[in-house]
Amino acid sequence: MTMLAALLLISISAFAQNVNSEPLKGDVNEDGKVDVADINAIIKIMKEGGGTAEAPTYYWYVGHENPNNMTSITPLSSNDASAGAGWRTIGPILPTYDKTSPLWQASNQIVTASTKSTMYVALPSDTIKSRNDITGADVTGDGWNINPTKKTLNGVQYTIWTSITNKKSFSETLY
Repeated sequence: MTMLAALLLISISAFAQNVNSEPLKGDVNEDGKVDVADINAIIKIMKEGGGTAEAPTYYWYVGHENPNNMTSITPLSSNDASAGAGWRTIGPILPTYDKTSPLWQASNQIVTASTKSTMYVALPSDTIKSRNDITGADVTGDGWNINPTKKTLNGVQYTIWTSITNKKSFSETLY
């Protein structure tokens, strides 16, 4: 990264001329010259997040706490069904899910509580929905509110589905 910044400044400094008191191209720290101090200024900007945006990490949630009331995501230590309710890690890239490669398979039942109550599912895409294992049909209306809400957490907008009936476990296929 430092080498890239140095090469950029070297190529720019060849054209850095102070014509008619205009700022020098490549003079990041605005001290009137293009030099190593400008490389340090670029590195500082990058470290402080002013020059680049960090890629988000995607998650999905199932549980009884309403994600609309959450201010951050605390991922589970495991994505296994045995981990129970909580945020499961997808990763830095949001894959395209389908019938042969779902986000979650119904056969992996997640017990989310000891008693039945309203359940929430938060998904990082409008296209990921609860689907029929055989036909692949969208079945989100068969047990989930058909008007999901939206919430942005950690820079990602999540679609939040609310169960119509009280549940204590989740066993649906998501893609």
